[in-house]
Amino acid sequence: MKKGTKLYSISQFKCPKCHNGDLYPTRLSSLQKIFSMNKRCDHCGQDFEIEPGFYWGSMYIAYGLSSGFMLVGFALIFFFFDTTIIQTFFIVGGILAIFYGLIFRLARAIWINIYVHYDPKADRQKEIYKAEKESK
Repeated sequence: MKKGTKLYSISQFKCPKCHNGDLYPTRLSSLQKIFSMNKRCDHCGQDFEIEPGFYWGSMYIAYGLSSGFMLVGFALIFFFFDTTIIQTFFIVGGILAIFYGLIFRLARAIWINIYVHYDPKADRQKEIYKAEKESK
């Protein structure tokens, strides 16, 4: 994936404006703060909480991602592994529960990338942001 594309920002959980800062303070493997998100980009200063309730819309994206996963997973397991409907439901539900943190993060990354666009000049704003941060 090439830096400067939406796919790069979403898949790497990077700031949608500069593609350098991280959206989340921890890696996905860290279960302690899996649902916490940085308030601002450490690199360019982009605010990740654009307005109160901004990420409510990401619930629709998470719903679509999890529904798609459930439908495809259910069909694959049910038809290829000769399981009952109940067994298949619990298997897919268990797998979905394991990947819930990933779906949560992906939905938020997709949502903020809809509204914030890549700016290759954001590196210049880094100095301005750091100066503001130091003056406080």
